[in-house]
Amino acid sequence: MAMLVLTVGLLGLLQSLQLGYRQNLRDRARNEAVLVAEEQMHDRRRSTFDEIVDFKREVSKKVGGGEVPFEVVGVVDDIDPKTRSAKRLRVTVSWTVHGERFNHEIFTVRTRRPDE
Repeated sequence: MAMLVLTVGLLGLLQSLQLGYRQNLRDRARNEAVLVAEEQMHDRRRSTFDEIVDFKREVSKKVGGGEVPFEVVGVVDDIDPKTRSAKRLRVTVSWTVHGERFNHEIFTVRTRRPDE
């Protein structure tokens, strides 16, 4: 009887370790996605005003000993189409961990600089 209780307890412990590992991998992938989104947003904001356009690309990063592909989509909208003096930039990063799809999205506004 004691052997049965010990076996069930060890199986439960093994299951909790697996759950913890999966959550850790999800969190690390999310942290990497945040960095990818910020990096892409900074690249867009550094560009000249007229070079800021929609884009789509795939970026792979090493997470937890393996490569995780991140799909990055940037969408640019003119805030005032008449004057074209400001654009709203949106960067969305999508990734999949253990068959589950996740997204992270950031926004900013970029105005035309006086020298542009």
